[in-house]
Amino acid sequence: MSSTLYTFPISHFSEKARWGLDIAHYPYELKPLIPGQHIQTLKPLVSDLYVPVLETDNGVIQGSGNIIDLVEEKAFGHKASSEEKLMEEKIDSHIGKSLQTLLYHFILDYPEIVGKLFLLNPSKASDTVGPPEHFDLIALSLKRRYKITPKNLDIVKQLLEECSKDLIEIYKTRKFFNGTSFGRVDLTLASLMGMLAEPKESPAYPWFASVQMPESFLTWRKELGYELLFDKIREFYKEFRIQSK
Repeated sequence: MSSTLYTFPISHFSEKARWGLDIAHYPYELKPLIPGQHIQTLKPLVSDLYVPVLETDNGVIQGSGNIIDLVEEKAFGHKASSEEKLMEEKIDSHIGKSLQTLLYHFILDYPEIVGKLFLLNPSKASDTVGPPEHFDLIALSLKRRYKITPKNLDIVKQLLEECSKDLIEIYKTRKFFNGTSFGRVDLTLASLMGMLAEPKESPAYPWFASVQMPESFLTWRKELGYELLFDKIREFYKEFRIQSK
């Protein structure tokens, strides 16, 4: 039996795991799921119902970092240093999780956008797509899971800003975080902030290209001032994004 990777097509944590497996040339079957409908598929495998999940002959691995642990040396040629691991964890929490909250904050008032982004296959920009089935229930669940409240939005914006400014200072003087080669931190930054940089090599790009994001989101993204990071992310995708699926 080959391994199976369960993902959401637009999930940036799914992309982190998928990129790690791809760059390591790890064989797997890609199984994209629709949010909400994923519960039935994942319930027999894991207790906490989130992706990515990798089902292997030796067991089930959940979470992008844990999945990359499986292929780390083959993907990058060496194990990450303690400094790299700490920064990866910071990007996961300060950028990855913050952007989950912020993305849904911006799009949940637009059911037609959510409908397109939740499709298993990307639609065309000209296509009209309705909201997902049981959208009101899904929206309520997402607001609870990602703590979409005014107070928490202020917190995650601050976390995003702090981590991004630290990374900008680092990448001003180095091509790679570790100073020598493309590694876990570079992959983590690129995959988790890819929804803002919109590299065309990203597997999720066709979904985001199919929607007109709200003006509030576009204005917020423009005002962040993270162009150095966005350029670095596009560079990493162009040079290192090997897609096996």
